[in-house]
Amino acid sequence: MSEAEFLEMLNLHATSAMNAFTIYLTLTFAFLTAIYLIGAKLTKPQSLMIFMLYGFWAVSFTLVAVTHLQSIESLVDNYSNFVPTRIWLIPWTPLGGTICAAGILVCCYFIVDVRRGATTALR
Repeated sequence: MSEAEFLEMLNLHATSAMNAFTIYLTLTFAFLTAIYLIGAKLTKPQSLMIFMLYGFWAVSFTLVAVTHLQSIESLVDNYSNFVPTRIWLIPWTPLGGTICAAGILVCCYFIVDVRRGATTALR
């Protein structure tokens, strides 16, 4: 593989990972906004269904992003002489996976907290 091909592949995987992560972030903030605005009015089954729907989509886009991050790490490992900057040596896969998993857990906590606030406000 030539240096130009390496840079093109690196750019394609980085762009694809960022697109998946952008969709994940958009979905997460839409979920948080919806739960903040209407979460207290939802029943437990409704809250569970919405969280499950969010969770499945968030996990799927996390897996897409992680797959591209793994591809980047593989490219960098196999063609280290073409790496333009040392920032590509960061362990992107665990970092990206951890960020996404933390976001999903925060959303889980948020929906429980909003529901708990709704139940204590009704007493």
